[in-house]
Amino acid sequence: MNTKALARGALARLGIKPVPLAVGFEITHQCNLACGYCDRHTKLPNEMTCEQIFAALAELVELGMAHTSLDGGEPLTHPNIAEVVDFLLAREVQVYMNTNGKLIPRKLDVVRKLSKVKISMDGPREAHDAMRGTGAFDKAIAGARAAREVGVEVALTCVVGTHNADHIDELIDFVEAERLPIIFQPARPSLFLDGQNRDATWVLEADLLRQTLAHIARRRRDCKYIANGWASLRHFRAFPNDKKLPCAAGWINVTMDPEGNLYHCGQVSRLVRKHNVVRLGARRAFESLERRGCAQCWCARVVEENYAWGGRILQMLPPVRALEPAG
Repeated sequence: MNTKALARGALARLGIKPVPLAVGFEITHQCNLACGYCDRHTKLPNEMTCEQIFAALAELVELGMAHTSLDGGEPLTHPNIAEVVDFLLAREVQVYMNTNGKLIPRKLDVVRKLSKVKISMDGPREAHDAMRGTGAFDKAIAGARAAREVGVEVALTCVVGTHNADHIDELIDFVEAERLPIIFQPARPSLFLDGQNRDATWVLEADLLRQTLAHIARRRRDCKYIANGWASLRHFRAFPNDKKLPCAAGWINVTMDPEGNLYHCGQVSRLVRKHNVVRLGARRAFESLERRGCAQCWCARVVEENYAWGGRILQMLPPVRALEPAG
């Protein structure tokens, strides 16, 4: 991150001026898989053209964007993914990608240019293939190995839910053997901006969620490949709770969907007003964002960011002893 971006980030932290340092860009909702807990399988009707993408990204860079994570759907299915990555790199933007890994071996010309790829993993072969189709596990691991062979940092992300809670130990043993970092993310809990209940099939009941995350925390003490921070593990151990976190959403990070709608946080995009960069321009859309926290924060990466944003450093330190399940 350059000096100018750091200075802008400092102004945002002081509450003086928001800056979109990190942009999560859902470049398409088209996907080559159809995972049960995901609702992003098909291309949206008004996804941005390549020219519209370039215009929006150029303006976001002018506003201070220094990092972007290309999401989906499956970003490697986008017909202009190579051009978009080159456009960002030419402007010194650090580029990550969230992917299911299947297309990595065929898209190494693009992937080798990325700073990091995060590959979705539901569990060992049996659990992963049950969710994503026969052969999906082997293709994801082949993608991880191919990316690593060309020097790209690779991590796995696992959505923990009713489909795989019984397979966590097997998955941890596997990532240790493969020496692949992994981040565990609870399937979407039922509390959002307004605290209302929206239960989903894949969401673990609160007690089982706490027990599962406490077990992951205990394994983390001896497994260096579990990449969750202690702050998020503590936070989820007590989930749901009334500890509203300071929220960096809209201040230093934003989400842009394939149609150019800008949100302060992608986790609540259905609940807030849309501000479209194609219609308004990125500057006006960013300046118009709502900036408010959730009744509950449940995204592992965002929780860590928010603890740091709020200066809650002690909560981010390792515990003296392993966490125990909530009583």
